[in-house]
Amino acid sequence: MLLDILGAARLPITLESGRGSRVWDTEGNAYWDFYGGHAVTLLGQAHPAWVNAIAEQAAKLSFMTTLTDVPVRTSAGEAVCAFTGMDVAWFVNSGAEANEAALKIARKATGRPVIVAMQKGFHGRSMGALGVTWGYRDQHAPAYGEVRFVPFGDLEALAAALDDTVAAVITEPIQGIAGIVVPPEGWLAEVARLAHANGSLLIADEVQSGMGRTGYPLACHQVGVHPDIATVGKGLGAGFPVAALLLTDAMARTVRPGEHGTTFGGAPLACAAVEATLRIMAEEGLLATARLLGEHMLATLKVPGVTAVRGSGAWVALVLDRPAGPVAHQLREHGFLVGTASDPHVLRLAPPAATPLAAVDELATALTALLAPSA
Repeated sequence: MLLDILGAARLPITLESGRGSRVWDTEGNAYWDFYGGHAVTLLGQAHPAWVNAIAEQAAKLSFMTTLTDVPVRTSAGEAVCAFTGMDVAWFVNSGAEANEAALKIARKATGRPVIVAMQKGFHGRSMGALGVTWGYRDQHAPAYGEVRFVPFGDLEALAAALDDTVAAVITEPIQGIAGIVVPPEGWLAEVARLAHANGSLLIADEVQSGMGRTGYPLACHQVGVHPDIATVGKGLGAGFPVAALLLTDAMARTVRPGEHGTTFGGAPLACAAVEATLRIMAEEGLLATARLLGEHMLATLKVPGVTAVRGSGAWVALVLDRPAGPVAHQLREHGFLVGTASDPHVLRLAPPAATPLAAVDELATALTALLAPSA
């Protein structure tokens, strides 16, 4: 049997198929997927070109270690670098592993032990990643590493936390699990400036926000920031488990063979999924589509009972005037899958980029009915 570590958080439905922006459960009920599997399925479900790319690679070479070159791994790495503007890509299995590697590199490259992280930030649940994650820490104390937390968006607190022991500042450009929290204008650029002036590095955790989710290759690009290290995952493989550590040339030159290893990182099937994902995004113009979808959600979903709508691209939060959990349950009964956040009043939306605008209109109608005073 499977170990159930989700408990009450598990959805009371069993999903078995999907196509594009819709999924179906074992009872035949259809849902518009505004959850996106934790912001993974930017392409939607079962895109034919994605399916074919994985099948063709499986028929050619299903697995090979990183001890030998594999053409699809090389071409996938080059494609990711071209898409994100970073110089070097190293494939791993998950966003948490990518963040673990980023922290290792930052501490070694600078010779400094301390990491500055953000309150309410999330970087993974493995032991090293927990060290820089605001929540989830207490039941696994002591968390690894010397970390200083500062409020997200507070430049004065960040400046006070920086000294010659700080290796890096790690932050999400937009906080995801906290509720798709957008920082003040100009904040991230100033974080980069303060970090570099201190001799520290900037690590951008783009595991959720990257690879087109916000309508840009990286959310950093939206505000003109180029990090020293970035981590991506989630939408990178459009559902195939894969993540990547992205480095500038300067950072890559500090890494020696054997410092980080992973059996399944850069596996041929994963790399085929990455290549297909990026090719489909380019051919179908999904960055522009994600931006258009985001604009429509921001304009349409601020119905009575929704006090704020925020986010970017296909990644939007609805702040409610009441607890979000019961509303998410009611929306599911009306045929919509949505997420919640660590903020109990927030619904998180991370739909596929090509979700029809009419589905957003249907969601607005459902929300209006559910949030009405008499509902």
